[in-house]
Amino acid sequence: MVTENKESKNTRYSLGLALYAHMKYFRNRIAQYEDETDYVDTYGALLTRCVRVAMKLQELDIGEDDIVGACTHNHRNSCVPFIASTFIGAIPVTFDPAISDIDTVSLLRLMQPKVIFISQEMLKDFETYMEKAQVKPAYTIVFGESRGQYMSFDEFLKPNIKERQFKVYETSNPKKTAVVVFSSGTTGLPKGICLNHYTLLKQSGSFRDDWPEIINSDTVDSVILLYSTLYAISAVGTLIGAVLKGEAKVLCKSFNAKRFFEIVEKYKVTMSFVPPYYIHEVVVGRAENKDVDIGSLKLLVTGSTTVSTNQMVDMMAAFPGSYVVNVYGQTEVSGAISCLYDPKDHDLQRKKPTTVGKIISHYQWKIVDLETEKPVTGPNKKGELRLKTDLHMNGYYKMDSSDAFDSEGYLRTGDVAYVDEDNCLYIDDRIKEMFKYRGWHVLPAIVEEVVMAYPAVKEAAAIGIPHSEDGEHAMALVVLKEGHENVSPEDIKKYADERLGEYQKLRAGVKIVDELIRTATGKVKRKAMKEMILSNGTIRAT
Repeated sequence: MVTENKESKNTRYSLGLALYAHMKYFRNRIAQYEDETDYVDTYGALLTRCVRVAMKLQELDIGEDDIVGACTHNHRNSCVPFIASTFIGAIPVTFDPAISDIDTVSLLRLMQPKVIFISQEMLKDFETYMEKAQVKPAYTIVFGESRGQYMSFDEFLKPNIKERQFKVYETSNPKKTAVVVFSSGTTGLPKGICLNHYTLLKQSGSFRDDWPEIINSDTVDSVILLYSTLYAISAVGTLIGAVLKGEAKVLCKSFNAKRFFEIVEKYKVTMSFVPPYYIHEVVVGRAENKDVDIGSLKLLVTGSTTVSTNQMVDMMAAFPGSYVVNVYGQTEVSGAISCLYDPKDHDLQRKKPTTVGKIISHYQWKIVDLETEKPVTGPNKKGELRLKTDLHMNGYYKMDSSDAFDSEGYLRTGDVAYVDEDNCLYIDDRIKEMFKYRGWHVLPAIVEEVVMAYPAVKEAAAIGIPHSEDGEHAMALVVLKEGHENVSPEDIKKYADERLGEYQKLRAGVKIVDELIRTATGKVKRKAMKEMILSNGTIRAT
């Protein structure tokens, strides 16, 4: 079923207004633990910094619908530009330090941020990216000390005598775009997904008729450990949800298995998200850290890419005192689509470790035949999952999004799925040609572009080779130019890996072939070649 879109009786809406009201209400609660420095941040202190940054942005003539970018690792101020932007009606976007040069340049060119906040570590790289993208933000702000030509973030934190009179942005249209979160498309170009105030708040369970005057005071002492930056919808949703519930988050620069258990014990972490590519390390790490007290850890969430039966079973065995749940979601609907959070369904997750749960009541859904696009009937029938909801995106930023929906208004997820007799959902495969490495979307076209830049390469096709822990590893199928037959796969791999993002590297290697298999219209048949490689290690023209 689809939940009704009940418009609030109050005409004052905005994501920023909700965040401001709840941060003020929870001002004495802990908002963040910065693990690297042991800094403890209250919601009151965080709110003060967000207001000061918002007011400074206004002084710089940044306001409604202006794009405010950021690129930094997780630290006490990494969320401040995001929240401050919502306070003034600007649209925050976050770039991740780990994405490839090509992706970053493409996203900068797409978004054209008016202002951007950058960590010191990323500044030199971003100068190059902005030059390549021919993008010049009006203001570049550096976290920490800055060079002479840039502003320091510390300047934005200076007290303002008008802080108490600060007015948060409001809108009468809750379906107005509030945030843009990035996702990769099948065309080879990154996409900006426009998410509105209503959708983001409804997904957090905080959009009510009496909102925002009545605060959600029914809170518990939750402490959340999440490693993703605000580039990911999971991190965006976690930030919003934590603020609206008065929960604390632990901030870490990077994942370390041994440190994971120490953090859980030190901060009494109650919930953590563990992507599939960390499961093996966490399971092994638990055996090596048996004496560490993790009794506080009640919920372990995984997802973002395919999770195997063995991975789920191993996690459940390693964490018998925690509920391990597999979640499915998409950025186009601001997050979760299915899960088994309800306590009465916990046994189902244990009995069916690979299910991603039951589809949440926000959604009307159907599974359609891949050829006819007609709905399939009965359990265990595979097809593409499609969703109809009032929580879907406004569209892709500066791009046509009409193909994202079918004629009945259902969102095409691009995922092959089925539902069993208990209404549990399973994601069987992806229609899209992109694949995932450790939760990151890998676009074949981007990998191919880099490989084909090697002087000896005539043609290239990138495919994903299944890996038990990482999801899939990239492999390049290469046709060499005449006269370059002595070039080795290792030479090409080394060249490409030096230029690709960490998640795009050719971990499955390079295979030199005589020709690529194509359709009658000349399109490369990646799926067919992948099947041949997996079955007999080579490809043959058909």
